[in-house]
Amino acid sequence: MSVYNRSMATETIRFDVKEILGQVDAIEKELIPRAAYLAANRAVFDATVALKENAQSTFFSTVPYTLRSFRYNKPEQIDKKTLRASVFISQDRTKGNAPSDYLAPQIYGGSAFKTRFQRGLENAQTYIGRDSTPILDKNELMVPLTKMRGSTYSVILGQLRGKSKPKNKRYFYMGEKSVRKSGYKKGIYLRQNKKLTFIMKQIDMPSYTGKFNFFKVAEDTVRESFNRNLLKEIGR
Repeated sequence: MSVYNRSMATETIRFDVKEILGQVDAIEKELIPRAAYLAANRAVFDATVALKENAQSTFFSTVPYTLRSFRYNKPEQIDKKTLRASVFISQDRTKGNAPSDYLAPQIYGGSAFKTRFQRGLENAQTYIGRDSTPILDKNELMVPLTKMRGSTYSVILGQLRGKSKPKNKRYFYMGEKSVRKSGYKKGIYLRQNKKLTFIMKQIDMPSYTGKFNFFKVAEDTVRESFNRNLLKEIGR
């Protein structure tokens, strides 16, 4: 079985059914192919469940899009004696950022992944006042202080670029000059119904140590589940 974050590292776990079962009788020998398939299928499914639970306990806030990114491929017959199944993180970019990209620093360590929204704030087209200065430099990040829908990020960028200027539910940026004497913090605010809400904070680029043990959680779960379910399907 393979445990991998696509386009990055791969870890292969091999199981020898004969070593697990030892001596088998004629009936058990006939059951082995189906039992191995079912055990492998259950093992990779169980690994995705364990990864979701681990992500929820590791990260401060985990959105459904991230939880759905832990996927598995059902077992496939490679040759007469070999089945292959896999656990992986989705590379789907339909919502702008692939989970395999933004989770990578949490697995391997390193600087935070810059999402399309973050890169947009570094773009000179996103202005502050009249000086055409990007909101963020390359060593900064804008982090949400509450859960936000993916569509909200596009709305914020559009308003900051002047594409829309609603009278209510207006997003705007407060930079160094604005917060110097006001007591506010640098970041993005929402003005709605005459109320001001601080929704995103401007910080220095964080660096991660790789606290999400993707490979270990997946491997430990696959090993335990496969062995247990193989014996169960054989009837031991």
